[in-house]
Amino acid sequence: MNRLADNIRSIASTETLYPERARRLWQAEIVFQVVGVVAAAMQRGLSNVTRVLHWELGTVVILAMIWLTGSMLLRSRWSRVKKSFFRANLASIVIGWLWVLGSLFIFYFDHWLPDWNGEPASRSALFLDWAEICVLLRGVVGVVMGTRALAAGASNPALILIGSFFGLVVLGTLLLMLPKSRADTAPQDESLGQRFRIALFTSTSASCVTGLTVVSTGGSEPYWSRTGQAIILGLFQVGGLGIMTCGAFFALFAGRHVPIRESATMLEILESERLGDVRQLLFSILAFTFASELVGAVLLSGLWSDLSTGDQAFFSIFHAVSAFCNAGFSLTENSFVGMGMRWQVWSVVAGLIIIGGLGFAVLYNVVMALKSRLGRLRSQPLFNLPRTRVRLSITSRLVLMTSAALLFGGAAGYYLLESAGTNGGATQWERLTQAWFQSVTFRTAGFSSVDHGQLQPATKLLAICLMFVGASPGSTGGGVKTICFAVSVLALISIMRGRQRVEIMSRTIPNVLVNRALAIMSLGIMMVMSVTLLLAMFEHRPERFLDHLFEAMSAFATVGVSTTAEVEPGRFISTTRSLSEPSRMVIVAAMFVGRVGPLTVLIALAGRMKEARYDFPAERLTLG
Repeated sequence: MNRLADNIRSIASTETLYPERARRLWQAEIVFQVVGVVAAAMQRGLSNVTRVLHWELGTVVILAMIWLTGSMLLRSRWSRVKKSFFRANLASIVIGWLWVLGSLFIFYFDHWLPDWNGEPASRSALFLDWAEICVLLRGVVGVVMGTRALAAGASNPALILIGSFFGLVVLGTLLLMLPKSRADTAPQDESLGQRFRIALFTSTSASCVTGLTVVSTGGSEPYWSRTGQAIILGLFQVGGLGIMTCGAFFALFAGRHVPIRESATMLEILESERLGDVRQLLFSILAFTFASELVGAVLLSGLWSDLSTGDQAFFSIFHAVSAFCNAGFSLTENSFVGMGMRWQVWSVVAGLIIIGGLGFAVLYNVVMALKSRLGRLRSQPLFNLPRTRVRLSITSRLVLMTSAALLFGGAAGYYLLESAGTNGGATQWERLTQAWFQSVTFRTAGFSSVDHGQLQPATKLLAICLMFVGASPGSTGGGVKTICFAVSVLALISIMRGRQRVEIMSRTIPNVLVNRALAIMSLGIMMVMSVTLLLAMFEHRPERFLDHLFEAMSAFATVGVSTTAEVEPGRFISTTRSLSEPSRMVIVAAMFVGRVGPLTVLIALAGRMKEARYDFPAERLTLG
């Protein structure tokens, strides 16, 4: 932080006419920004009507926007290099102008605005609503700029990654604790501590794109209102994009502050050789994500054709984003149970899950390779001159091969294991679609088309194995990742063949990557066993050990599936909701660590590690 402050002072002293005044204005902007965001959040969360009831909070919001806009205008006039100033503060300047123009439009052309709930819109209410929107947008811009500044000066990117997820969880918890986030059907006799624990669990599950819940997100008696559901939607959208884009952000803003070897590794993972390619990749990530979610929402709209247009749109968007981000949150009563035969479920939802779980670096490489191949086939040069073309990387090939093997192998295993037990008279097509969808969702999605409590024990073990592997690096899913699993299998094959090096597709995998993959696998097993041990201790239900292992793996791999538990004769609820409070806190910690990664946590806690400049003599050990 001291380095950041020194940089601000040095820049201010050279790029503005009045350095000290500019610095004080910038500090005051931060104060007004925080106060304005808090006032807007309180106004939205504590008032259930659109008209101004808490005029004190409304006045604070409006004063905050006046100060932010005026201060930015004054600092721009003092700036010596206006082009760079506008480039650095473009978002804040645009928001300020939009607020001014929107306010003028409301005051002079409010009669053009449509009625709200059958009544003419109040000019003062619209003015306050517009100010709240603008101050919240400024808050988002401030958070993004602050994250970029911290990432640029950070010596430990892993710590920044953990801190960003922790901040997202805290913000989500505070927003979900607002009274407006709870539905009228939620229990009214809950204490503040109970509401906090429910909000913390839900915020962690959404931010870590897990999907485990202790209350009903939707259904006939939801715990969360439409506002709360929108907050949950925003949390798993940001949480899903965070992992995919963190490498690009670190390469852009923190690459020069980390060792060159680590920076080169990040660029290699992102399939980029120059900084400009990383910028293009980051833009492609955002464009592809929103396009996939939009197309998925349109295709899913038929599932809720009986709802009103507004509810149908919200349900479609919510489930499309939840599927692409592998979040597993659903607004229905029991996820997709009873809907597995619908083509939107086994094709659209499953497709979004698979695409989101492949990792954007792999998708980017596949698209560029296909584009290069098609362009080469279309062109017919006069001379057969050599041309550079994009090829599928070894990482992309391993991801595609491993994902296909797990998807089809998991579906075949599920089909055979469940066929050996009771299938409830399901038809052949129903069993095939159930096997396919569950094989897809067990990989980190969290949806369900069957009651997991009725699965055979062998099927639950198969699901635990699929959850442990999870999705691919740089994706929205969790688990130890397909590459780690593939490298571990390749290392085992190399040992069985008596080879000293791990080889694949005429390439040698460096030993440091093999050791890293084995370390992630080992840490993952230790984490799952530790969580299972704590659940068994707190719950005192030895007969449900397999369900507790299932729950621990679901939390660590950020999957979100859960079995069912019988709390009363004939009454079943999910295992997550039947857990005691200490066990729920264990699940919260498991979801967080599973999302950021055990190895990332250890690196963040260890700080900058020094490489040893000496080697001890080697000695052979007896292994078996």
